[in-house]
Formats: sequence, C-alpha cells, structure tokens
Amino acid sequence: MEREELKAIVENILLASDQPVTPDDLQSTLMNGTEKAELRSLLQELQEEYQSRNLRIDEVAGGYQLCTRTEYSDWVRKFLKLDKTTKLSQPSLDTLSIIAYKQPLTKQEVEEIRGVDCGGVIRTLLDKKIVALAGRKKVPGRPIMYRTTRKFLEYFGLKDLADLPTLEDLQDELQGELESNVQEEMDFNTSREQNPSPEGGVEDSIQPVNEDPPRIIVPEKKSSSSNEEDAVSPSSANDLDPGV
Repeated sequence: MEREELKAIVENILLASDQPVTPDDLQSTLMNGTEKAELRSLLQELQEEYQSRNLRIDEVAGGYQLCTRTEYSDWVRKFLKLDKTTKLSQPSLDTLSIIAYKQPLTKQEVEEIRGVDCGGVIRTLLDKKIVALAGRKKVPGRPIMYRTTRKFLEYFGLKDLADLPTLEDLQDELQGELESNVQEEMDFNTSREQNPSPEGGVEDSIQPVNEDPPRIIVPEKKSSSSNEEDAVSPSSANDLDPGV
C-alpha cells in the first residue's frame, strides 16, 4: 500500500472516530503488516499538515483526535445546540483538581483538603466517567480510593497526567494577567488625562493599585505507591464534548 493512500485512510479514520485513535487501533484495523512506528509517523505528519487548516489534530489521552478549532467553538456549540449547563460546576472542578493531583485518594482525604462534604460531587464525577474507582486503601475500614480516567484527559485535552499545569505555570499565567490588567488601566488613565470631560474639567485619575498576585494553591502530585491500592479497572468514555 502506498504511503499517500495509507495517510488518506488514517485521515478518514480520524474523521470518523469519536475518540482518540492510537497506532495500536490503526494496526488492528489495517492488518496489513504496517509497523506502529510508521503509523505514528503518519499521524505526526498529518498533525503538522493540519496546523495550517481550519481543523486540527491533537494528541490526547495517548491517541490522536481530529478536533475543531477553539476560535470557532461558539458556532459549533450553536449548531449542535449544546447545553452549557453540562459544564462542570466550581465545586466539581475543585474536587476534580484535588483528585487529579493527589490520586489515588479517598473521599475523606478529599474532604480534608476542601473542608466540606464531597459525596455528591464525587458521585457526579463518577456519573460523567471523569473519575473512577481505584481499589481500596489498605488501612482500617478499607475506604474506596478514586482516580481520574482517560475521559478526563480527553475532556481537558491532555496527552497524559504529566501535562497537568504545575504551580509555577499557574503563577506565571496569573502574573502575566495582572501585569496586562495594570497596563490597560494605566493606558485608560492616560487617555482620560489627555481628553478632558465636556464640562472642561478633568476627572480624577484612577491610580493602579500595586497588589501582590493572588495565591493559587495547587496540591502537589502524589507519587504512586504500590502498597496502597488494589487493581484499577478501566473506564469508558461518556457524553462530554472535548473536541469543541
């Protein structure tokens, strides 16, 4: 089979698939002796070609997925009539972030960090298949532990858990936003000083307030421990819409 024909087949499979496609998936579908290394090379080549197109190919959850571009997401949502209430609530995001960075951990450990009951929120995350059971902790009472799933990676567009932002990443982003806001306020004040009000007076300038950047607390990633958890069962995807 010619390489261009093989590339066209892979491209069509990406279009038809509703979840990330791995080289293993392609190899089991083609069954023509094509090596996984060549299939991965084709996927990466397509990914580069799509950088100049109106769609994009992202490496997500260990596979590759054909996605819409974020700048067109509002139009796609409007066409598909997607319900914005399907977004995760703030309590769900708080709980999910704790599980993502500290997994596997129990409901009690999550509640100790959040300071509130998390039973209902965890049930919601389980229903959405973003969180799954991760065995039982080997302590008295054998409480259930929780972990994130492949659907979590798909939902947030992550290649793997190593792609989770670090505390330094968040601090840099917040610092950049703060500096941008201060600069915009200074530009606004300068404009007001140069353009007095119609009555002939000049309004008082609003001086930017130098404040320390807000503190964001991100739990450190918990190292895996072989003696703390039992076998983990795989999880399947749900009805979330990571591609939009």
